Amino acid sequence: MSTLNHLGYPSYPPTEIFTEDGLINILQLTDLHLSLDDIKSQDIKNNDNKITCKLNNYQTFIACLQQALNEPIRCDLILLTGDLVNEVKPEIYELIYLTLVETGIPFACIAGNHDVTDELGADLPFHNRTFIAHKPHSMLLSRHCIQLNNWKLLLIDSSVQGEIYGTVGNKNLNWLSQNLANSHYPVIIAMHHHVLPMDSAWIDKHITKDKAAFWHLINSKPSVKAVVSGHVHQFFEQQTEGIKVYTTPSTCYQFKPKSDDFAIEDHEVPGYRWLTLTKQNIMSSWVKRLSV
Repeated sequence: MSTLNHLGYPSYPPTEIFTEDGLINILQLTDLHLSLDDIKSQDIKNNDNKITCKLNNYQTFIACLQQALNEPIRCDLILLTGDLVNEVKPEIYELIYLTLVETGIPFACIAGNHDVTDELGADLPFHNRTFIAHKPHSMLLSRHCIQLNNWKLLLIDSSVQGEIYGTVGNKNLNWLSQNLANSHYPVIIAMHHHVLPMDSAWIDKHITKDKAAFWHLINSKPSVKAVVSGHVHQFFEQQTEGIKVYTTPSTCYQFKPKSDDFAIEDHEVPGYRWLTLTKQNIMSSWVKRLSV
């Protein structure tokens, strides 16, 4: 983050957050899919050619952030779980960073597939498109731990440069194993790609490919309480072997659940997730939708 820190803002990323009341409230925002056109376009009605699925992704991201921070709940950490951009441009990350800094709230960001892959030919059939690999931006964290009172949040990068699907990979698995070994703290793992099938053929082609190895590891670690991710642009909650698995609506458009072919859910609006962690090791979580 050297270039961003030269702007004189507080150091990034956070490594520990402690609160006097023992509560930690995390705001998860995911799949922003920001483009330069979205940012430059402030008039939706007069810029239809710059709108994705009839939404301006920048405006809905800002609306979700503002709505959440106006709720009667203290936010202790803002967590962005990938696909921050829809085109890999450093100036978009600069804007996101400055927007989050202005909240005065600690934040952390990880990569999604669109953060390391430019998809060319979006108007073509999927198999005819070109995928350009990029290295992740410096603000996107990999193998990063944040201590949250008596909880730990472990952030891993599941993105694969030039691909849509995800992997955990041996480096992440080894790092997770080391951090989970003999851990006395309850743990949440955050990543971009989903680790349980969504019963949607097209999106499940782009699941975490080595999910079996991931589950083999964390099922043997009782400290793991939850896995939270994005990627699927929809609400999902399930408990597996005592571990809660959450996916979260996008701050822009939503995918149609249980559709074998790519489809947008026209009747769902953007959203975000809250996670509350107590000093008694109790976690609660819920999704809110953008008021329109």
